Amino acid sequence: MKTFRLYGRMAAVLLLSFLLTFFSVGCTDTETASSSLPVSTPSPSPSPEPEQTFTGRLMLYEEGERMTLQTEEQETCTFSIKNVEITGLPGIQTGDRFTLWYRGTLDPEAEVQPVTVTRAEKIESAEDSIPLEWQDGGVFSDEYSKAFVALQSMSLEEKVGQVLLGSVPGENAASDAAAYHLGGYVTFTKEYQDKTRWQIQNMIQGWQSGAKIPLIIAVDEEGGDVVRISQNTNLRGTPFRSPQLLFAMGGMERIKSDAAEKASLLTELGVNVNLAPVADVSTSPEDFIYSRTLGQGPEETAEYVTTVLQQFQKKNLSAVLKHFPGYGSNSDTHTGASLDERTLLELENRDLIPFQAGIDAGVYAIMVSHNTVAAMDKTLPASLSPEVHRYLRETMGFTGVIMTDELSMDAISGEKLPLEKGVGIYTQALLAGNDLLLCNDYTVAYEEIVQAVQDGIISEDLLNRAVFRILCWKCTLGLM
Repeated sequence: MKTFRLYGRMAAVLLLSFLLTFFSVGCTDTETASSSLPVSTPSPSPSPEPEQTFTGRLMLYEEGERMTLQTEEQETCTFSIKNVEITGLPGIQTGDRFTLWYRGTLDPEAEVQPVTVTRAEKIESAEDSIPLEWQDGGVFSDEYSKAFVALQSMSLEEKVGQVLLGSVPGENAASDAAAYHLGGYVTFTKEYQDKTRWQIQNMIQGWQSGAKIPLIIAVDEEGGDVVRISQNTNLRGTPFRSPQLLFAMGGMERIKSDAAEKASLLTELGVNVNLAPVADVSTSPEDFIYSRTLGQGPEETAEYVTTVLQQFQKKNLSAVLKHFPGYGSNSDTHTGASLDERTLLELENRDLIPFQAGIDAGVYAIMVSHNTVAAMDKTLPASLSPEVHRYLRETMGFTGVIMTDELSMDAISGEKLPLEKGVGIYTQALLAGNDLLLCNDYTVAYEEIVQAVQDGIISEDLLNRAVFRILCWKCTLGLM
């Protein structure tokens, strides 16, 4: 019995030993097999693309949607800004300077850049970039930012073209407006004669279609002796009457209603500037200018001027006061030189009163005559005289557009003028302080001014200031 138990215990020990050995080997083999299988290691996450920046001035802005910026090198890109936080200076307006942070690659051909904008920051307000001396709080001040942005993207040739108000050529008016980047056209009777309203509208729209920057379309529609449009019976039954006749018929109320009707007709046709009213003071029928004036004293003429310009500007038609600093009893500058020998005090007590009234009422533009005004400058016609322009700007406080009378008139083109060597008429007109030059031969004017800028005779800063005022004028009239 004892022997049986002993054998039983030995068998149990052997069985246990066998089992332990079996399981030990099995585990070892399993681990070895397991370790021989390929091990799957998770791939590292791709590192995010580095952020890049784009800095430029705001050209277009759709709140919460898109932002178009233009760099100083004239590169323009539109970005999606959905869900993008905009930080930096307060307020957003055209001309503000922004920096965008983005991931991705810019595509110069894309309408909207195929990148992800992560943030945007306004780093400069539009007003901060406008030269301090240009910020005069003047008649166009609401449009300074918009005009300044437009100026930044213009070439030298485009700027030169903007200071020219040419006569309409017999053909190729639209293509010339584009090729020479003209500021606009001044129109005469031939452009309107026998045409219907629709034909005139179509004609002017055709000119505008060729222009990158909308054109000034100007006309002399004074009433009386000088009417370019209303003598066409397709447009009006009778020509507009002279200021003197209107005043005699019904005083300033009649003047007012006539100006309102005139503005409606001109703007309907596509004209945006009337080279009127005549602000000259003349009470003598012997004077060359008399029939075109109100024929009254300075106070009445001042009231006439402000009444007309206010009616024009209500209809988005720009008035142009002429002929600064006052024609007086001077002879016709279309046919030769004219010297005004009155004292400055005489001018200030008479001729300058209507101009000052117009400036105070917010007139947009003033035309300077070709008379030589000895009290201001004994040597040069007013239109070419820096002293005359300085008086208009600094003494009278005019901040709008100064323009010449037509520069082919004999008082200019038919006279030997004391200009510096190498300085032509068109160059001198800009150096004097004009912003806009009336010229029959705009091709010659264009070439002369481009060359004068390249030669350093006209500084680019002077040209920029003139173009800035013209762009402000166009923005104010709703053309841009």
